[in-house]
Amino acid sequence: MKIQNEEAKQRLIGFLREKRAILMVGTGPSSFVGYPLWNELLAEMSQLGPSPRRPRGIDPPAYADLIKDQLDNEGRIKEYYKFLERRFQPQSNKNNHTPFHCALVKLNFSGIVTTNYDIVLETAIGDAFSKDGYFRCDSIDLCEPKPYRVFDFLRSLSPSTGYYRILHLHGWYRNPEGIILTRKDYLRAYGELGTNEMSESSGRILDTIHRKVIWALLSIYSLVFVGFSMNDEFFMRMLEIVQKDFELDSEPVHYAIMPYSSEEDKERTSFFLRRKGVLPVFYHAPKFKNSKEGCDHSGLERLVFDLVNSL
Repeated sequence: MKIQNEEAKQRLIGFLREKRAILMVGTGPSSFVGYPLWNELLAEMSQLGPSPRRPRGIDPPAYADLIKDQLDNEGRIKEYYKFLERRFQPQSNKNNHTPFHCALVKLNFSGIVTTNYDIVLETAIGDAFSKDGYFRCDSIDLCEPKPYRVFDFLRSLSPSTGYYRILHLHGWYRNPEGIILTRKDYLRAYGELGTNEMSESSGRILDTIHRKVIWALLSIYSLVFVGFSMNDEFFMRMLEIVQKDFELDSEPVHYAIMPYSSEEDKERTSFFLRRKGVLPVFYHAPKFKNSKEGCDHSGLERLVFDLVNSL
């Protein structure tokens, strides 16, 4: 059954009112305050020194490996980690969040998870919920050897729990050596994602802490993806595994706030996500004129403010 966008939006509003959703944030919202998206980050990394030419068709994590390996071979790997720490640390000369981020964290979520390395969400929470006094939000790094902190985070997820912790799935700026950025980093955390390797007979579906945590989040909770491209091969594969494990059909379990620049784009994205059990809620993101890439994502801000006003 085809669900129109307004109906999908109303379903999301009803679900948010129940305070049972988990917010999953990608890089999009952080770009609003100057943190880089993939191509921007790679361009900045390439300035660390003479970098290898980017082969045609290579994906961003694989190209990041080429840059990192070259620095390592030159005995300059510390410069790589120093760059990541400085690039994603709080910015002293500008705001680290906007009213949009404050609105986003006010959407009645039971918890917040992100793949970002910055603390935009933490500073927004401190601002949004500090009206009655000091409010601290801690950062939990899944890439640190402290799994008990992740356990405490997962156990704390509840409609009645305040935002005292945010889980960083791919690390954060204070632990640059643990950040998941390159292809090798992903393999270290997740392993190979081939069909045979991820089958039940292989016994490897849940053999890393990252796989276990993602599986738990996707199977126990309903996630709302914001600023997330939904092209992450691991997340898409884990969505399929959860569907298979519990014999789920295409009935939506999760939500994703997604951009579209054309009706064809919307139809294609909707078809893809619905098959994964994800119901998209769209906002219009027209392409910039006289630009080969990039879209106007101000519609995301308007949609989030509208959702807040509807609760």
